[in-house]
Amino acid sequence: MQKTKLIIKLLFLFIPSITIAEDMSFLLTTLPSQRAESQTRFMKNKLQLSDETTSKVQTINLEFAEKVDPILKGSSLGVIKKHDVEQIQEQKDKVLQGILTPQQFEVYNNSKDELTATLKKDLSH
Repeated sequence: MQKTKLIIKLLFLFIPSITIAEDMSFLLTTLPSQRAESQTRFMKNKLQLSDETTSKVQTINLEFAEKVDPILKGSSLGVIKKHDVEQIQEQKDKVLQGILTPQQFEVYNNSKDELTATLKKDLSH
């Protein structure tokens, strides 16, 4: 009975890791430049960015895509990867908040699921 309970607990620990790893798996075969380009294209259209702001956003997206790359391709468990990626995303959001208008940042913040779906669509080909 104790052994069964232990196995069940272990399964519940690893199921989220598997799900998280599957969610990020499409990123493993992409380059940071590809991810940054897709993000920038989405943001330019969604936020109606000027050329100057688009250039700044492109630089930021590339910088943070390069920071995330070793995490994505590392050997950590999915939960740890997700946590590390979320920390970098918080840093990126702080930088973007200084570049975007408050209205643009709000739209960006509310469109993250759409951005992820677009990124997945763009990069899964």
